[in-house]
Amino acid sequence: MTIKVMIMKKTISRLLAVLIVFGLANNTNAQKRDAGEWSIIPKVGVNLAKLKGDKIWLGENSSNYVNSSYKLGYEGGVDVEYMVHDRIGVTVGAMYAMQSEKFKDYHIGEKRAGSENLYEFSKFENTRVNFGFLNVPVKCIVYFTDNFALKAGVQLGFMLSAKFKYNVVSGLYDKLNPGNIIYYDADGNPAQEGSNVYLAEEIDVKDSYKHFDISIPVGFSYEYENVILEAQYRIGLSKLNLDGYADKLRSSVFSVTVGYRFGLY
Repeated sequence: MTIKVMIMKKTISRLLAVLIVFGLANNTNAQKRDAGEWSIIPKVGVNLAKLKGDKIWLGENSSNYVNSSYKLGYEGGVDVEYMVHDRIGVTVGAMYAMQSEKFKDYHIGEKRAGSENLYEFSKFENTRVNFGFLNVPVKCIVYFTDNFALKAGVQLGFMLSAKFKYNVVSGLYDKLNPGNIIYYDADGNPAQEGSNVYLAEEIDVKDSYKHFDISIPVGFSYEYENVILEAQYRIGLSKLNLDGYADKLRSSVFSVTVGYRFGLY
């Protein structure tokens, strides 16, 4: 797990704790609600996402692979809220989310034909998969105070895109002379190591996954002067890999959003 991801996860955990403590303790500028009240809440935010169980296999050896890790993404959309009671409401939303994942740098190689000491290799950096989802969350809201609320429900996710991206460089490695590494540019000519020898690749991998995801969003929100700060975790239930694959890939997403309530009467 990278330092950036660890900091983000700790920040979300601390934010949840602050929302709970501050929301239960403070009712200043409370938002009064009545049964039958409607609201529209546009919101934007960031997320940390990955597919649990996803990996890149580096060869026929079943123990040689690179696991996925959380990557920062973004999301935005709108919720419609209806109060069935002055403390209980329901929301239906539509959100676009870029839910990505990343992999640590890795390389693959094989012995050059006819040689005992030379190995041809490819080195991969900045490998990630960017998933574009249209999410439709349906949540129940319980307001413990006029400001603080617990939210949970079910979310339907529709995969719109999936792009596998990476930077790759190829070269030749001499086992007897480890310091003598030859890199090749896009035309196959020898080149010095540097950004100019890396090729940026993008592959459409949407058809490698199932396109429908069901998850359980659970979180908290705090509201002040119609501004709503929300933190949640979405627990993936659907197996997103295609049938025939041994690994079960399920979404795992932390998110923090900021929205504004427009009351409709």
